[in-house]
Amino acid sequence: MFQADNKGGRSIASDSAETLLLKVFVSFLGFGASVLISRGLGPDGRGAYVLPIVAAGTVVTACKLGLEQANVFLLGTERLSAQRLCGQNGLVTLVMGGLGVLGLLLAAPAFPALFADTPTVVLLLAGLTIPFSLHAQFSAGLLTLLGRVTWQFWAACAAGMMQIGLLLGLFVSPWFAVSPVLAVNLAAVVLTWAVTVRGFDRGQRVWIRWDAALLGYTLRQSLFLHLGMVLLFLHFRLDMFMIKGMTGTTALGHYSLSVALAETVLLATDSLAIAVLPRQMGTTIAEAAGLALQGARVCLLIGLGLAALWTALGTAVIGICFGGLFAPAYPPLVGLLPGMVFLGMQRMCGGPALRAGEPVRITTIYAISLLVNGALNLWWIPAWGPLGAALASSVSYGVGAALFLVWTIRLAGVGLARGLLPRGADLAPLRRAAGEGVRALQRACTAARYSR
Repeated sequence: MFQADNKGGRSIASDSAETLLLKVFVSFLGFGASVLISRGLGPDGRGAYVLPIVAAGTVVTACKLGLEQANVFLLGTERLSAQRLCGQNGLVTLVMGGLGVLGLLLAAPAFPALFADTPTVVLLLAGLTIPFSLHAQFSAGLLTLLGRVTWQFWAACAAGMMQIGLLLGLFVSPWFAVSPVLAVNLAAVVLTWAVTVRGFDRGQRVWIRWDAALLGYTLRQSLFLHLGMVLLFLHFRLDMFMIKGMTGTTALGHYSLSVALAETVLLATDSLAIAVLPRQMGTTIAEAAGLALQGARVCLLIGLGLAALWTALGTAVIGICFGGLFAPAYPPLVGLLPGMVFLGMQRMCGGPALRAGEPVRITTIYAISLLVNGALNLWWIPAWGPLGAALASSVSYGVGAALFLVWTIRLAGVGLARGLLPRGADLAPLRRAAGEGVRALQRACTAARYSR
C-alpha cells in the first residue's frame, strides 16, 4: 500500500525520505537558534521570548477559520480548483491577519497575569508575524495537497539559515536581547512566506479573490472544524500559559526547551504523515483509513525508538548544548515523550477523518482531550511544576489518539488488532524510506560538489 505513487510519480517512501531530510536540516537550524537564544538570554529571557511567540501562534490558529482542513475536503472530495482556493486563502489572510495583529496588542490589558511584564514593542514584533505566518501556512497546506510536499521545507531551510546568521551576528554584539531576537524571528517568517508562495504555478497563484458563494460554502464546512483546530492548538500550548501564570517566567523557559526537544520525535512521524496525505485524496475513505492505520503502526515503531534515544541522551544533550541552567528541562522532556508517540499516530488519521465530513465528531474529540489536559494541569502543575504539565500532556494526547484511532479503524472496516498491532510488513516502508534517504543525500552531496 505504501508504494502508491502520487501524480508526479514519486513514492511515499521517496517523499517521506526527502521530507525527513529537509525537516532534520530545518530542525538542526532551529536547534542551533534555540541554543543561541538560550545561551544568550538564559531561562528567564527565554521564557520572556517564548511567551509572545506562543501567543502569536495561538492568534494565528484562531484566525485560520478552519481553511486548511476545509481545503482537504474541497480539493479532495468536491474537486474544486487550486486557483479558487488560493485566492480565498489570500482574502482570509488580509482580513483575519490584520485583526490578529490588533488582537495580540490588546492581549496585554486583557490578560495582565500573563503579559503585565511584556513590553508593547515585544508584542508588536510577535504580532507582525501573524499575517505572513497565516498565509504561509495556508499556502503550504494547499501545496501539500497538490503533491508538492517538500516545497515548504525548502522555504523553511532558507529562512532558518538566514535566522542563524542574524542570531550569530547579534550574539557577538552587545544588543542580544528579547526585542532584537524577535525582530530576527519576524524576518525569518517573512522569508518563509515569500519562498512558500512561489511554489504555486503562475495559473494557480491568485493573491486575493472574492468569491462569496465559495466563501459561504467553505465557512459552513470549516467553522466547526475551526473550533476543533483552536481546541487542538490550545491543547498543545495551554500548559505553557498555565506554567507562566502558576510558576513564573523561568519555569516557562525550562519547559519551553523540554517541549522543543520532545517535538523532535515528530520529525520522522510528521514526514510520513505529510507524504501520505496526497495519496489519501484520490481514494475511497476506507482505503484512506487503511493507509492511515498502516502509517500509525509505522509511527509507533519510529516514535518508541526516538523516545528511548532521548531518554538515554537527554541529560547530556541539555548540559552540553544549553548549559547547567537548563538541567531542570530533562524531567519534563521524558514526561512528554509518550505523548509525542501518541500524537504521531493521531496525525496519521487526519486525512480520512476530514474526508469523512463529520466536523462535530472531530471537534468533540479535541474538546475531550483538552478538558482532560486542563484538569490534569490544574492538579499536577501545583504539585510537580513543569513535570506535571508534561505528564498531563502525555495522558491527554493518549486519550485523543485512542479516540481517533478507533474511529479510523471503523472507517477502514478492520478489527482492532489488525488495525493497531505492528507486524513485519510494517518495517518495509522504513527500509524503503531509508534507501530513498541515502539516495537523496547522495544527490544533495553530488549537487553541492558540482556547484563549487
